[in-house]
Amino acid sequence: MRELADLFGRPRTGQSIVFAGPSGSGKTEVAINLALSLIRVTTSPVTLCDLDVVKPYFRLRDMLRLLTEDEAGRLTIVEPERRLLHADIPTFPRNLHALLSSRETIKVIDVGGDAIGAGAVAQFRETIIASDYSLYIVVNTLRPGMDSADGLKRMLMAIRSGARLEVTGLVANTNLQAETTVEDVQRGYDAVKALGDSEGLPVVAVLVSPEYADQVVHRLAPGAAGLLSVIRVFNRILDTVGSQTEF
Repeated sequence: MRELADLFGRPRTGQSIVFAGPSGSGKTEVAINLALSLIRVTTSPVTLCDLDVVKPYFRLRDMLRLLTEDEAGRLTIVEPERRLLHADIPTFPRNLHALLSSRETIKVIDVGGDAIGAGAVAQFRETIIASDYSLYIVVNTLRPGMDSADGLKRMLMAIRSGARLEVTGLVANTNLQAETTVEDVQRGYDAVKALGDSEGLPVVAVLVSPEYADQVVHRLAPGAAGLLSVIRVFNRILDTVGSQTEF
């Protein structure tokens, strides 16, 4: 098993790591877990930005209770105001440009996964580009529309078009929560790798849950096994609204 921060090259202070993906891909969970991994293995301050204007249904601030006092002191969380969560237009903090351009912190950014959500972030495109960014697409091939090569390509094209940012790599996050099998993870990796091969993009991580990690760790093909990492914090732990929405 690999440390998540290492799979993303241990980003340096000043860099921005952006995650996008369709509904149910798990991109928010990946962003949360990367931020926590960076807090654990580096001494750098980390800013976690929730810019998903399509479905911001839970408070990232609730994760602070999972950290020590020192760790929480190095993590800044940026998210929409609760009173504006259901507004008809995207609402971002007034100082967001300054936060995204900061050279004093590592930025982990969760953006919307469809054309509307990714497009809403395009207004920050120049600021993100100037911050030495990497954009990763998170894919769960067991979600609707993600079970074919054509569906995966359409998804990638929509995000590229909406965000108007270059994609750096792909994250294989295929799962059915506790019902996930080794075959699910391997087939998901194979499909994501095929997409990456066709688009010139690497698969940088294969993610599993502690619920089934022991079942898959020694049974995956070497290509997938070498990219394996466990994510331990999920929206179902942090969700204080009680919705069944997946991220």
